[in-house]
Amino acid sequence: MDMQNSNDFKYIIQDTNCVYFGRELTYAEMMDREDVPFKLKAIISAHIARETDLNIKMTDHILAISKSAFSYRIFEQLKLTVRVCYKVSRKGFGGKTKEKWVHKSCLIGQFCQEYRDNIMQNEMFIEDLSVSKLALMAIGI
Repeated sequence: MDMQNSNDFKYIIQDTNCVYFGRELTYAEMMDREDVPFKLKAIISAHIARETDLNIKMTDHILAISKSAFSYRIFEQLKLTVRVCYKVSRKGFGGKTKEKWVHKSCLIGQFCQEYRDNIMQNEMFIEDLSVSKLALMAIGI
């Protein structure tokens, strides 16, 4: 059975280093949640809301963002990390083909250069996004 709950990928998790966001989370849902840092909410309402609709998923915004956009610079300053996943086939000792999932984390710049086109072609998918707490603390609103 291949069913998933619609809220499976709508999460926010914090550790000592980062704040992690599920791939299905929209900016509007982030603004409504209490576990999103206030400074990030302020950045979303002051800057990101000018460029995009708040009902769009954060992943969709990142897939459509251009390097000249102000929100791209904000994500660079926040050290936004995108975690992607893709399947690789390898031959084993017996000649059988084994499939293995590969997980990679990269900053927004590397993601836009190397992986964005693969995601658009459904060759890989975004697992989650994360923002550095230290960068969030250092950025001015």
